[in-house]
Amino acid sequence: MNLITAFLLVFIFRITPLSAGKRPKTCKLKRQQIVAAIDDNNHPFTYGTSPAASTSSILPTSTTSDEQSEPTVAAVAVIRSRFPYGQELIRGVNLGGWFVLEPWITPSLFINTNNEAIVDEYTFALYQDQGVARGILENHWNTWIVEEDFKAIAAAGLNHVRIPVPYWAIPTTNTTIYPFIDGAWPHLLRAVDWAATYGISVIIDIHCAPGSQNGYDNSGQKLNYPTWHTSAANVQRTVEAFQTLVHEFSQPQWGGTVGIIEALNEPAGFYDDVLAVTNDYWQQAYGSLRNMRLTRGTEVNGEAADGEIKMAIMDGFRGVMHYNGFLTPPNAEGVLMDTHSYQIFNNDQMFMTDDDHIKLSCERGGTISGYATTNLWTFVGEWTSSPTDCTRWINGRGVGSDWEQAAPGRDCSKKSGRWQNFDEEYKTFLGRYFEAQVAAFEKSQGWVYW
Repeated sequence: MNLITAFLLVFIFRITPLSAGKRPKTCKLKRQQIVAAIDDNNHPFTYGTSPAASTSSILPTSTTSDEQSEPTVAAVAVIRSRFPYGQELIRGVNLGGWFVLEPWITPSLFINTNNEAIVDEYTFALYQDQGVARGILENHWNTWIVEEDFKAIAAAGLNHVRIPVPYWAIPTTNTTIYPFIDGAWPHLLRAVDWAATYGISVIIDIHCAPGSQNGYDNSGQKLNYPTWHTSAANVQRTVEAFQTLVHEFSQPQWGGTVGIIEALNEPAGFYDDVLAVTNDYWQQAYGSLRNMRLTRGTEVNGEAADGEIKMAIMDGFRGVMHYNGFLTPPNAEGVLMDTHSYQIFNNDQMFMTDDDHIKLSCERGGTISGYATTNLWTFVGEWTSSPTDCTRWINGRGVGSDWEQAAPGRDCSKKSGRWQNFDEEYKTFLGRYFEAQVAAFEKSQGWVYW
């Protein structure tokens, strides 16, 4: 059975509301909807309905690696216009854990190594035979996400996928990637082809930069302190990766399927030295995008054509208002802001009530909307309906839950994992929480669920 991701949103539909629970007056949902998910133990669950109701309609059929051992891409993708950002809402899902391994998303790949020192993709490749690691990755790339998943996403009414991609998977003039393992690029091309087939727009996100932009395992290499920003060569290689993506997916054969190239995921902007380099990098990446438009004649008198591929930057955990006036028109064209909204990692979030979570969602929606109105079109590129960090290894392999340890008597088995362990009150809250965040984030340019 294929998983799109842990706690994956795959179904939005106008039917009976989730719950009759009172919703905040400042954060109302404008349409009725139902939410389906697959929890982190691979059990389907639908908020507000019986669990069995969700299994037949949303789960894709299994595809073996033998059936798709060689990625094939159509000669010409479906020709279509690029998504009209700023006019229509982004409603999408992240295809996490596919081209970037994270222990919490694919724990079995790490457990099966029988080596607790393997905590990220860097050590996954370094601490085992490279031939063995390559075989595991090839099978994973062929089976984790398949064409049926794209079909299901489109049938659910979603219009975007965000695909995290590491720098070592992107062809550049610098081919040094050891110990990372290459080979994911043709699988990415096939993914875009599938998206084109089902009318889904794609955000390609550079999720991992050389040296790690944040020190987290989601950057490919878990470190005590990021080192990406300490080397001009690291930054230049990231610029080249961005240029490769822009050049490739601006080609006519891809139509308008890829709408946004996200220049870097979650740089650790809470460190001043990382922030300074990151801001310079945003400028460099934008400069390369603008040069491409000028060369192609799709930017005239400082205005880019509406159908041009867009660039996204991130707020680096500083909050969107930190970027007030940054890369905004008329000094820049075709730039969007991505901000991520989680309420599970900060110390002050360990003791939030259900209503606190919903209230904060509404407040964030107002802040994001205010910024988007006067600065850059803004979408929430990652968020979750989980109110805790109870998912196994979400804080890193072998690391427990801060929420569970913050107060005596807390039990993560009732907050994550098998839906059978969720009581009705918790399920009702999950529905309300999801609705509140959707309503909040649709005050700006939309959202992509993680």
